[in-house]
Amino acid sequence: MLTRAFTLVLSLTTTAATAEETLRIGTSVPHNHYLTRSIKEFADEVTRRTDGEITFDIYDSGSLVSDQQLDEAVVNGTLDIGVVSASILAGTIPALNIFAVPFYFDTREKLDRAVPLGAPIRTLLDDEINDIGAQALFWMPFGYIALVTRDKTVHTPADMQGLKIRTFGSTVSDFVESVGAAPVVTSGGEQFLALQRGIVDGGLTGWSSIVDRRLYEVTQYVIGTDHMYETHFALLNDDTWARLTEEQRTIFREVSLDLEAKLMDRIFETNDAARTTLSETMEIIDLTPEEVQAWKVATAPVKETFLSRTGTVGQTVFRAAEDIQ
Repeated sequence: MLTRAFTLVLSLTTTAATAEETLRIGTSVPHNHYLTRSIKEFADEVTRRTDGEITFDIYDSGSLVSDQQLDEAVVNGTLDIGVVSASILAGTIPALNIFAVPFYFDTREKLDRAVPLGAPIRTLLDDEINDIGAQALFWMPFGYIALVTRDKTVHTPADMQGLKIRTFGSTVSDFVESVGAAPVVTSGGEQFLALQRGIVDGGLTGWSSIVDRRLYEVTQYVIGTDHMYETHFALLNDDTWARLTEEQRTIFREVSLDLEAKLMDRIFETNDAARTTLSETMEIIDLTPEEVQAWKVATAPVKETFLSRTGTVGQTVFRAAEDIQ
């Protein structure tokens, strides 16, 4: 009788233990960065709403996996969730490079027609993501990309001639080449040293990353090209999703929808705050309309390269992008 009672207690204990799970989240940015704070907000709310059945370990700053391998780490199960950029995931889904086609998403109005759930571009790209062994739980806007330089002011494409510029994706590199500069693909975590040591003369990155990665310590100028929009995804492994109960899945969906609804406003506020902070330590160069037009003309071939590399899906996505211009 005692043996049967002990067995029952052991069985109940084992069931309770297996009902609880700690999921691994990876980001490439520091703990205080907008992206890490946003995914932590998601994690904390899921933990609260599941009464602690689901908890999370967050590995920020590329401490477990670098930004270049985040998508692969999610698909192979090293991570359950990765905060993955469109430019990195474009290595698997080339059509995601649509956001790096210069000046196609350069206003809030265009973004509001392109990236919300149900928008044609969003639907097309979500369908592609769903085929790789993962899904985008929610999209995490990263905002516009700016150019930082060590010791040279830049206003027009002619000023870029001969410079070595840190990039982070194929279409981003095409943009740099189109203005006569040399792209150097470097992970986010390595760009500080690349700039400090003069391996590159400048780099393309988000406004918030200039602050949070302390790039203002190794560069003098930030040029507000704002020519491309970068988004990230809370990319979830399919096997992890399959292990969740239906109730847990519902919580994941609801928390994702609630958070994503806040993030577009939040990233614009974050980037405005970054500009204010950077104005105290760097010279911010905002381009005139005439200078922007010169950049548009010089970088126009990038869209043709995008179309040549992305097949039928890329062409369909590009037509949807044309519709919002």
